Amino acid sequence: MFKKAVEAKSLQRLSGADKKKLRRSVKEKFSRASDADVDVLLPPKGEITLAKFQNRVLVYGVEGGFPMFFDADGRGSELYPTVYALWKVPDLVPAFMLKGGEVSRFIIGGADLMFPGICIPPEGFPSFVAGEPWSVKVPGNPAPIAVGATTMSSAEALKAGLRGKALRITHYYHDYLWESVEGRFVPNAGFFEDAVFPDPSFMASHLCEGDGSVDKKSDNEEAMDPDVVNNVCSEHDPASSSHLDNNNDDISEQVAEELGGLTTVENDAVQSENQQSLSTEDVDVLLDRCLLQALHTTVKDKDLPMPGSTL
Repeated sequence: MFKKAVEAKSLQRLSGADKKKLRRSVKEKFSRASDADVDVLLPPKGEITLAKFQNRVLVYGVEGGFPMFFDADGRGSELYPTVYALWKVPDLVPAFMLKGGEVSRFIIGGADLMFPGICIPPEGFPSFVAGEPWSVKVPGNPAPIAVGATTMSSAEALKAGLRGKALRITHYYHDYLWESVEGRFVPNAGFFEDAVFPDPSFMASHLCEGDGSVDKKSDNEEAMDPDVVNNVCSEHDPASSSHLDNNNDDISEQVAEELGGLTTVENDAVQSENQQSLSTEDVDVLLDRCLLQALHTTVKDKDLPMPGSTL
């Protein structure tokens, strides 16, 4: 829809009555949105603009800010949030989680989302009907990268063996709508020119969180937790998931088992008791973070492609 540049043929401010109508439409279309969410996306005291494009698409934005919603058919029946809106309220619509950051290259390249690229959550395949707005996320990154409409119901998808097209993408990071905004930005360090990977700061904060903060997570946040994602989506040995237990004694016993009974010398026994053991999965996460940080801070676009030995 926004793969190519399309000029807006008119731009106008919404009247007070039209602003209220738009807010009602958002509340009706997106049942997850609270009043506070709507206020964040469409400030009550701010000016809301309406841009009409030649392809009949209507784009609603905050004056002096960013586009928040677009009407795909111009008749109000296909209202979607932009990625800018989803970066403010990530859970505005349900999300499909990709199997990995590499799959995001296809989405950012303009392809629709196929069922084989979706990571099935531990609780099972989600329920949905055809034509529902869903977003797309990358494991370990809370910011959606695209939005679109489901092509079939979950029952039809399971009957088809989870093959074929899952989501007809209507808007994505790096399309014309995103690029046409003055002051365009990316939400975190996991967003690159042609792909999106886990956000290092998100991974770090979740790696360091204790039991108390885990108990306070919402269901959606648990689905995006790197530990849970690695459990389901990674191709690592499933036995490594046992290291996610928060009990230090259990972790020590499991690590000792996997190391084949490796023991420390007697002089180091006291020190080893005070040291916290890192699981294999923890080390993998730290290495991934280091690689992403190095790429983000030292590698320039003109340096690509480069041999792996250069790093």
